[in-house]
Amino acid sequence: MQKSRKSIESLARLNRQASERAFDIEDIEWSLSIDRTKEWIPEALSLLSFAPSYRLLDDQERRRCNQLSALGTCEQFVLFEQAVLRALPAVTRQCVLPAELRESLRCFAVEEEKHIQMFWRLLERSEPRFYPARRPMLASVSGLQGFTMNCALKHPQLFLAWIWLTIFLEERTLFVSREYMRAQREKPESIDPLHAQVHAFHFKDEVRHCQIDQHLLSVLYDPQPLWKKTLAGGMFARVLRIFVFPGRTARRSLEVLGREYPRLRARMIPNLLTELADIGRNPDFHRRLFGRSALPRTLELLSQYPEHAPAWRLLPAARSASSRTSARPCVAVIGDRR
Repeated sequence: MQKSRKSIESLARLNRQASERAFDIEDIEWSLSIDRTKEWIPEALSLLSFAPSYRLLDDQERRRCNQLSALGTCEQFVLFEQAVLRALPAVTRQCVLPAELRESLRCFAVEEEKHIQMFWRLLERSEPRFYPARRPMLASVSGLQGFTMNCALKHPQLFLAWIWLTIFLEERTLFVSREYMRAQREKPESIDPLHAQVHAFHFKDEVRHCQIDQHLLSVLYDPQPLWKKTLAGGMFARVLRIFVFPGRTARRSLEVLGREYPRLRARMIPNLLTELADIGRNPDFHRRLFGRSALPRTLELLSQYPEHAPAWRLLPAARSASSRTSARPCVAVIGDRR
């Protein structure tokens, strides 16, 4: 099938940019105080803001719920960037890679480690009492999800889902960072400056990482047999459910909220927990966080690979958008996909 194309930067150029545009973690203004009177994440990104009972919280309770959501988001970045980082040694050991791609992955690993340290530092600055040691307090995955991820990370040449996880996570990062930058631009008085700044710095590397991902797709994924791709599609859909049907991080956040605001324990927290189960089927949630304005590149790519039907079934807003347009999605590729 003939596919539309977008140009992406060559690996040589991306590798030069890694050096030319590098930043140090100390470039962030860590001297800024965390402002507990402000939101720490744009409200549109706060999962619980999609629950009807969220509007019944008072201003202070909603703000605290927002702040806990910001912490959970940072922990998720740590959790999944650590996961991708664990895969890279096996990738370079097991896979035949062009020298330029090998260098890209070396830079990628250095930058991902920097991001992990950056988010841990933000978490420690935000809630020192939550993080006496660098262990997630809010974010986690189920045993089955963890097993699926570990299989893909230990055997990346066999289980190719890690490539799609990376593609999804990098574009999700761009979306989250853009929302922070937009909030700071449009309502600077509403968002904590240090949280906004950390996400803006995160954005700097991830723009380039998104293009490296597409080189990985062309070099490591496209030549593989159908059975491997089908297996990757099923495994990726299982991991995608962590985001599409969220719950573990939000439930833990509500436990903390209930401890801090005892009046909420009797009715409000149970109501929010009940509503949480329905958020994964909320059309507004899907349009906002999983529609084509949030994940255009990921959705374009998924639509071109039939093995991703399981993932596509989890994304009703994206399916709806596809059915309303007759234009073929444009995909960034290098060479022909076969």
